[in-house]
Amino acid sequence: MSSLVLSILIAGFTSQAGIIVAVGAQNAFIIRQGIARAYVPQILTICIGADIVLISLGTAGMGSMVSAHPEVMKALTLVGAFVLLIYGFSAFKRVFETCVRLESRFKLRKARALALAGGASVDEHDLNDSHSGVDDGDVVDSMATQPASSLRGSASASIAGEVESSANEFQKGAQTTLKKSLVACLGFTFLNPGVYLDSLVLLGGIAASYGAGLKWSFAAGAMLCSVVWFISLGFLSSRMSKLFKNEYAWLVLDTIIGIMMIFIAAHLALR
Repeated sequence: MSSLVLSILIAGFTSQAGIIVAVGAQNAFIIRQGIARAYVPQILTICIGADIVLISLGTAGMGSMVSAHPEVMKALTLVGAFVLLIYGFSAFKRVFETCVRLESRFKLRKARALALAGGASVDEHDLNDSHSGVDDGDVVDSMATQPASSLRGSASASIAGEVESSANEFQKGAQTTLKKSLVACLGFTFLNPGVYLDSLVLLGGIAASYGAGLKWSFAAGAMLCSVVWFISLGFLSSRMSKLFKNEYAWLVLDTIIGIMMIFIAAHLALR
């Protein structure tokens, strides 16, 4: 490989890095899927494949067609904003559901503490006050006739069951079906007007400046950057899953994602 080809390859790599290494909708989606360890290889395959195809089309000269039809890009921008808005509200829905579960467990622990003080045990089955209108004190009073000897075993079993149930709930809630994950990934990838402007117009224009003989070296560098970036992002996100062993971490993540998605959607709609 000559020094000229290598320099053009590096130029393609760094040009793509300047575009792709940013906190956008697609990257945020990959991070969440990686943390949840939900269909990461399939998601990365779509993202890498899409970039390779779009960069190839841009290098082949398709960017001029995109520039010649601004009305298509405007329509695509509005559709993309709508998709991001839906995903943003979905993130806030997950935040609300998590808050409800956390509040329920807080009430359960409060009632159990009162029961411990009164010599009774309270199971999660007994705590339906948020749905039936029964006060915590009524639950404790109704359980007060139970012998103290049953308290330790019942409380221990209840706590163990609560911990296991909590872990299962937020792990299941963090994951979606394969079909939904793939559809969402395709939406974030192809309904983003920026990907066409960046890959087809911008990178395609830069590649064309190197001439017919060297433009594919530039394209190869850009493609290599996409492969390295997406694999690294998926791997690092999967490693971060250990930090998300409780619902408070998911609460923060989904809140950030929801704000980000709605902000990007508003930016696209108003541009």
